[in-house]
Amino acid sequence: MLTEPISIVLVESQPIMRTALSTAISKEGIRVLAEIADNRDALPVASRLTPDLLLFSVNAPNLRDLSRITVLRQELPDTSIVALVTGEFSDQSQLALDYGAHLVLTKAAPRSEILNALKMVSQQRDRVLY
Repeated sequence: MLTEPISIVLVESQPIMRTALSTAISKEGIRVLAEIADNRDALPVASRLTPDLLLFSVNAPNLRDLSRITVLRQELPDTSIVALVTGEFSDQSQLALDYGAHLVLTKAAPRSEILNALKMVSQQRDRVLY
């Protein structure tokens, strides 16, 4: 059975982090459709590209970023949202879930944990949608 690779749009404001994430994800056969620096661009880009996943960095502590998750969830119901938060703001994880993220990871998570989480969320999405 041939399966399509997971497609993702990466939203991260820090260039070095964006490059590192994109490189790590791509090496695992996950297609990075776009890298976005400004999360205000996430909706128009993701609407056009229709990724399986949106890896969305939340700049802590920023409620504007969290409220964008709600809008993205409403406008892109077939796209799973994985929020990336900084470890110093532990309350941000629960807030991201409350605002609609499917999963929350800290930016300090090991590469393998991030990759496994993306694959897990994608598999759950496939089970729910199909």
